[in-house]
Amino acid sequence: MLEPEDTLKLNVLIATSVAIRIDTYKLVVVGLNAQFKEQTIELRPSGDSEAYIKAVKKLLVTQVLGAMGGYPSYLKRWSRMGQVESSNLVSLLKLGEVEAVVAVANSTNLDDNLLKLTWWCATNTDSQAEIGRFLLTKAFVISTKTGQEIAQYLLEFLPFVNDTEQLIDTTSLVLQGDLIDQKDRDRLWKQGQRKTAFLVGFVERMQGSLPNDLNIQALKYQHPELQIINSEQSQIFLKTLAHILKKINQEYVLYRALEVLGQYLSHDQIVYQDSIDKIKAQIKDLNLTTTQEQDKLNARLLLAGVNERLVVSTISAHNLTGSAIRKKLASVLEPIQKSLAILTTP
Repeated sequence: MLEPEDTLKLNVLIATSVAIRIDTYKLVVVGLNAQFKEQTIELRPSGDSEAYIKAVKKLLVTQVLGAMGGYPSYLKRWSRMGQVESSNLVSLLKLGEVEAVVAVANSTNLDDNLLKLTWWCATNTDSQAEIGRFLLTKAFVISTKTGQEIAQYLLEFLPFVNDTEQLIDTTSLVLQGDLIDQKDRDRLWKQGQRKTAFLVGFVERMQGSLPNDLNIQALKYQHPELQIINSEQSQIFLKTLAHILKKINQEYVLYRALEVLGQYLSHDQIVYQDSIDKIKAQIKDLNLTTTQEQDKLNARLLLAGVNERLVVSTISAHNLTGSAIRKKLASVLEPIQKSLAILTTP
């Protein structure tokens, strides 16, 4: 049971707020009014604090949605699928329930005002980074001040992220538009020379505008099939992938690196395969020849067939991690690395 004084204060907060969040650690409920001013209630439970927080959430959902018994189960199922109706979005941000905020963040009906409220509701919750990533997948968010605030938070949160896919995704998301300044981009790129998950984010997001800190020059291959790798940016891309693959010790870095490499050099007569030998067989069937650039042409076509299927079954079957990935997959990685070396050597 809630204390009578807390019940009264919560009802007033519900009536005067456009968004509500709960800090379960500090035992406070914070409301945000239409003027974007915060109102705080310090909870005073007489017993178990966890049970008290549940009672607070039950009161909120009952008053806001008229639903007895807590957060509606159907919203839990739909919250990460973007299937919550737009008419519910404002109400969901008054529940003090993180899963409801996730539902709004995933909605296809966000506008600038809802964006601000959603990010405010996410603040100081355990899901703040996750919600921030969801929000940065919305195209309109990239050009907003709130989008810049989210990107800055995610950038500062990166050192605490251990999940490799989240590192890649976060890097890719914050590199959009002008979300972060050039100084932060340069710092991320520099960190990526050691932590290659960052570099995967760069090659996925910034093809055509990668940093050229090594003064890499454009090349002048003549064969039509080699024009795609002649530019300065293409050479930076390929050398960056070579650096990533040389230091591979994490499966998701490898998967994403191979996928972006194969997509970049895709060829309409080369189909992605699950072995290097099958890619080479396709190249042989094409019977494309050139007098002076045959090794480079073959390298370009081999990389066109690269994808994660080349390695995923072996990694899964042997539960490979760390340097064991490079050793067990040498027969796959060495031809790819050799091809990259051929294409980046004048």
